[in-house]
Amino acid sequence: MNKFLQMFLRHLRKSPLKMLLTVFSVALGTGILVISFGASSIIRNKVAAGMAKNGSVLYVSNSTWNSDGTLSPVRPCEWEADASSKVASDSGVVTSTAHIVNVPFDEFAANGASYRLRSAVGTDPGYFDVFGLQLVAGAPMGETDIDNGSKRVWVSEALANIIFGSAEGAVGKQIQTQGNLFRHGPATDAAKNLITYYAVAGVFSTPTEVARRSYGIADLAFPYTAMIDSASSNASFQKKMMASTFVVKTTGTSAKRAEASIREALATSYGDKISVAVWEGSAKGASTYLEQLRQAVSIFTVSINILGLVLLVISSLGIFSVMVVELLGRKREIALERAIGASQAMVIREFWAYSVALSL
Repeated sequence: MNKFLQMFLRHLRKSPLKMLLTVFSVALGTGILVISFGASSIIRNKVAAGMAKNGSVLYVSNSTWNSDGTLSPVRPCEWEADASSKVASDSGVVTSTAHIVNVPFDEFAANGASYRLRSAVGTDPGYFDVFGLQLVAGAPMGETDIDNGSKRVWVSEALANIIFGSAEGAVGKQIQTQGNLFRHGPATDAAKNLITYYAVAGVFSTPTEVARRSYGIADLAFPYTAMIDSASSNASFQKKMMASTFVVKTTGTSAKRAEASIREALATSYGDKISVAVWEGSAKGASTYLEQLRQAVSIFTVSINILGLVLLVISSLGIFSVMVVELLGRKREIALERAIGASQAMVIREFWAYSVALSL
């Protein structure tokens, strides 16, 4: 250590500017490398947290894929209304499930004004568990809402703030929906077209934009049974049809392995010949946004890490130049050391120790 300090101070006295610039360049390269690794790690973690907390999200449907990437539902449905529950209990990888009923519901009225929605979904209480949506005001959706086909809706905090000013202020307020999409009662044309009022029962935390766009998380959710005509003789059949698509949250495995487990669980209960479509994306199909996002994050992290490594290598050449100058300046000293018995290996070890110490 003493010798290293002597060599360092001697070199510093001879070429102070060069020595300081060398140390600074190496430190700068190392710092940039650390920052680049840290930044890429933070970005990956933020994106992963925004898409799905502690698990993967997959949609499952009794459908077949068309050549253009769209889905064709199988009618009549090949599985029962409790298919999602069987998947949760038998697959071993699914922690939460929720029924999904897509509706072309993009407009409603409240406080005397009309609003357009990005998306709405008919679902059940499991929807909030699958996507980690925390209740911030009001009461949670319950099984009684599903059993009774309650005319209640749950909206995101962002939507509540826009329409009603606050999450708390939204609870109990009414919204007017398109009656033909939320029919519940006598199935006459007049009843279908009646303006229907739904009460805001609760407000859930607004998902991140990454999660919303990746998985199609809705701004407004309601009991999927609200669309079923309870007085109709085929109400149970309608409920079965609406159970043909559900979303699941998996944990402890990859999306591919989870898909295999889900398919196996459904085949065990309903036979090998049923049509099963499983995908990662939104309820409307595989998400190109999700794939593009992952590719962009991957390219960015690789690029920034390569940049950090290149800068570190370039700055580390400064250490090499210091060692070359040190070697040339000590030719006579090295010759004297060799003359009094120092081996070539001893001299090499001395310079290696100096370069390693300088690097550290």
